[in-house]
Amino acid sequence: MKNKLIFTFSMMLAASLLLSGCGLLGPVVAPTLDPAIQQATVDAAVTAVVQTVAVNMTETAMMMPTSTVTYTPVPPTETHTPLPTATKWVPTATKVPTAKPTATATPWDYNCKILSSSPAAGTKVTINGDFDVTWKVQNIGAKTWELGYVDLRYISGTKMQSYHDVFDVTSAIATGGDVTMTVDMKAPATAGKYTANWAFMMDNITLCSMTVDIEATNP
Repeated sequence: MKNKLIFTFSMMLAASLLLSGCGLLGPVVAPTLDPAIQQATVDAAVTAVVQTVAVNMTETAMMMPTSTVTYTPVPPTETHTPLPTATKWVPTATKVPTAKPTATATPWDYNCKILSSSPAAGTKVTINGDFDVTWKVQNIGAKTWELGYVDLRYISGTKMQSYHDVFDVTSAIATGGDVTMTVDMKAPATAGKYTANWAFMMDNITLCSMTVDIEATNP
């Protein structure tokens, strides 16, 4: 049965080939296709290709290992700028010259006592009249009055001296010794009572003080 079927199919195939070769079936005419249908077919084919390529690229990308970038922040390097070191300013000591100490006299070292004076207090002198004032003093201090160190000086009051305000003691006066000093004076031109103060001094030390006290009168 099987061989029969194969024989029958072979015969039909041979007949078909024979008819086709003899042109019995007539010329084969290619069907005419619509251009719009052709363009649609091409577009559909291109779209299918593009979609296939996209799917393949997506699958490929999914199959590739994912690279994960981990960002580790790097702490900034802190640079410490050293502060300038303060320089301690030490003032330079300025040497001040030391003054030579001056001996401070005490009443026991340098002192004097008035032994006598003239004229007497309240003496009347004619206005513009000349007169002399004399003092005799004694050194009652513990030290000698060295030559050139003790003076008789005008201190204050009415200036009645005719020449100078300061007179030197012209000799050294030892303890217990005395000296007499005379000053030329002139009564004021106006009548009245007048007073002047004098003193024996050594530098700024007052040894003893005296007073001139007169009354100028009209002739």
